[in-house]
Amino acid sequence: MAINRIDHAAIYVSDLEKALTWYRDVLSLNVLSQDKKRIHLACRDDAADLTLVLGNRSVDNFTFGVDDEEDLTRVARILTDEGVAHERHSGDSRPGEGAALCFALPSGHRMRLATGTKTRRAGISDFASDGSHAPGDMDHINLLGEVSPVVMRDFLVKIGFKSSLNISVNGEPGGVWLRGSDYDHDIAYMRGVNPKDRLHHVAFAAEDGNHYFRLSDRLMDTGHRWEFGPGRHNAGLGKSTGFGTNNYAYAFDPFGNRNEFSSGMEQFAPDTPPLYTDIRPEQMPDVMNGWGYEMAETFMTTGS
Repeated sequence: MAINRIDHAAIYVSDLEKALTWYRDVLSLNVLSQDKKRIHLACRDDAADLTLVLGNRSVDNFTFGVDDEEDLTRVARILTDEGVAHERHSGDSRPGEGAALCFALPSGHRMRLATGTKTRRAGISDFASDGSHAPGDMDHINLLGEVSPVVMRDFLVKIGFKSSLNISVNGEPGGVWLRGSDYDHDIAYMRGVNPKDRLHHVAFAAEDGNHYFRLSDRLMDTGHRWEFGPGRHNAGLGKSTGFGTNNYAYAFDPFGNRNEFSSGMEQFAPDTPPLYTDIRPEQMPDVMNGWGYEMAETFMTTGS
């Protein structure tokens, strides 16, 4: 009984057709269904990985997969003990979703845990590429907010996540990275520079370095550029292995929602102790990119 990886995210966009020029026409996600208020998209197969919701930019809700309803019942009991309101749903919010448990995090973000279907486990990442630029699956989510990262970490640990990485700046908690699966991280939370920002990025899975080449060429051929990367995170400050060392590349959709394309996450045993890193502000570029000295100024100041 455990929580798997992220299974779905729903983000706001102010123009659905314009959003398709990025998610369908550039990234080549498949449209599963569409109406006047939302579009369900998939990286592959027939389960929605991403939903575009008509509204202001940022995140509407996100879903982590579980294997069965016993997992939902277990978390519901914890939420009841913690005095957190929650609801059970039959799984009709998107294609590919089974039974679901819905609740709010201490930051106010709307989170869901959901089962899959008889033929699909929810929250199991498929990193394999079809040989094109298209991402293979969802990978993780990084939230922004005003509450302390410690409060978010402790809540997520109570419901079943494991702490992976904790970064503080001059002793003040700045961000936390946690995992439901064995992979480095599945969810992250950072204190936002802009109090109104709620989302730093949703991440898609990239297979390997060649996948980044194809994605980079796709962006160039369609008149786009990376915001930051490709590169390799460097939470260990000079170590290419360990927590916080996955590869990345970031780009914005037409509305300022940041997409990451992530690869190379290590896997860790459940009892692996978390990494605590305290840095000075000037060390942030070193933590964010171990391969070079540059970091996009927007990376730490711009969210949605």
